[in-house]
Amino acid sequence: MLFTGKGMESKSGFHLPHLLRLIRWPNLLIVMMTQVMIMYLIIGRIYALSGITPALGVLPFLALAFTTVIIAAAGYIINDYFDMRADRINKPDAVVVGKFLPRRKAIKLHIILNSVAIIAGFILAFKVGSFRLGLIFPLMITLLWFYSERYKRTLLAGNLSVAAMTAMVVLVVWLFEFFALKSDPEKFMAVYTMIGLINRIVFSYTLFAFLLTLIREMIKDAEDIEGDRSTGCRTLPVVYGIRSSKNLTAVMLLLTLILVVAGCYQLYNYALPLPSAYFGAMVFLPLIYNLFKVLRATTKADFHRISTLIKLTMLTGILGMFILAIYL
Repeated sequence: MLFTGKGMESKSGFHLPHLLRLIRWPNLLIVMMTQVMIMYLIIGRIYALSGITPALGVLPFLALAFTTVIIAAAGYIINDYFDMRADRINKPDAVVVGKFLPRRKAIKLHIILNSVAIIAGFILAFKVGSFRLGLIFPLMITLLWFYSERYKRTLLAGNLSVAAMTAMVVLVVWLFEFFALKSDPEKFMAVYTMIGLINRIVFSYTLFAFLLTLIREMIKDAEDIEGDRSTGCRTLPVVYGIRSSKNLTAVMLLLTLILVVAGCYQLYNYALPLPSAYFGAMVFLPLIYNLFKVLRATTKADFHRISTLIKLTMLTGILGMFILAIYL
């Protein structure tokens, strides 16, 4: 058994706080919150203009969000499983696998979570009328495994894998809702003219999630250069040096800034000046600040602070859905 006795303690000294640290519970809450907001503040709000509710019911949607969350949790477990050596150097106080949880039990927990996710995913896909849609979940699981086992030690491959997975958190909600909508002709026709607007908003958030996650992963590589170098990881800072890594990160930030400006301009043209102002103040300006901080960063602490600021900027971007929902 993984947990026994009072307080969920095992013979290995594995407690509930260790489990929560292992699965990065704050990140899982953000995943759940993001999907709820995409469904009900964006898709549901636009549907309401036509007087209908999402085709994917509340329980199926919650099952989808739960499936996504447990895949993410399993991904964190397998990542720590393969990353024990580097973590002892980069973040020794955060190590759980091999210290509080035996590696064999970590693998068992990983398998259990992923098995539940795959079964739930295919059931959901069947219910929305596209069994093939269920393939998304084993593909996500496979990508997370190879990321942890191989890609994160390969130049840029790990960064791109994490960015793609984060983007999928946003996109998968609309994919399942769209197929559920197609199976309900009456609702589909009622919101047909609104689908283009939903596509633009969802794909904008998908791209936003991809780019900012990619940037943050590159910054974290600079932060973790010592541990990565000692374990043979071929990350960008290890292969080409901190200066080159900073320059590429700055270029990615500039690209993101250009896209944010374009998005704000589009919102303004859609007669949505307050949402435009919100994203300008809460996303554009923090990214400008981060750009200057990246160019000046030299220490591990500098890169850690920038990584935290990028994460906060992602959060303010997500919270912008509240503003959009009010003015749509």
